Amino acid sequence: MGFGFSAGDFIAALELVATVIDALRESGGASSEYREIVGQLYSLETALIRVKRLEVDPTQNAELVSLQQAAAQCQLTINSFWKKKEDVARFKADLVGHTESIQLLLMAMQMASATLHEKRHEQQAQSLAGRVQASYFGCMQRLSNIAESIQSGLEEGKKLLVMTTKVMQTNIKVFQVVLDIQRIITTIPGQIDRQQPIYFIDALGRSSPFHLEFALVSILKVNFNKVGHASDMIKRGEFVIQDSATKKDVNLGMEWDLCFSPGQRVEMSMVFK
Repeated sequence: MGFGFSAGDFIAALELVATVIDALRESGGASSEYREIVGQLYSLETALIRVKRLEVDPTQNAELVSLQQAAAQCQLTINSFWKKKEDVARFKADLVGHTESIQLLLMAMQMASATLHEKRHEQQAQSLAGRVQASYFGCMQRLSNIAESIQSGLEEGKKLLVMTTKVMQTNIKVFQVVLDIQRIITTIPGQIDRQQPIYFIDALGRSSPFHLEFALVSILKVNFNKVGHASDMIKRGEFVIQDSATKKDVNLGMEWDLCFSPGQRVEMSMVFK
């Protein structure tokens, strides 16, 4: 089930980087700044290609979607620069942030994948979040080296390092948010996911389609509120629900996704003692 995220976003980002590289090379920009930009774009393209070729365990699909979405954030930076072609130094710093965050998350994914294969039968394995944190220090060291190499002065170097770090933090947050949403999606019962109702026929022969988002017993109490003592009987559990096809009783004490199936028809009977 999608949630506003598409593999097309990531593919578009990869194609955009390649297009910009070609455009800058054809323009023949001779300045050292533009040559450095092209070099950084190549690094970003390499990181994106690694993400595209990444093969993961099926249990890591949510993480892969999250990684692709975080990687696709570079489109905003590139489009913004391409419109104005201003502040080349900041653009380079932002590209470094995108590249480093992708490499950081990619490294964490690969380490987690290796751990899954090595410890598939063990319950305790370091989480992906732990892998990200463990890799963060080496990444920050690389950023420090980048800042030291900037020739425009110490203060300017600090500013660019801050920009780069902000881009990294934003991308990692995007990764975490998308991952959280993907995990929520995978835990939604199929009945709710497909929005198909249960077709319920009560003890008076009335048809009442309902979705599992609603509490069944509460609905029954309302439906039988004005039918003698029926509402009290519902409260005491003096009723049975039976599958119309198999004629088997439905155990309402079980999990919802085990009680009912999409499109199922069930019938209710009151139990008089």
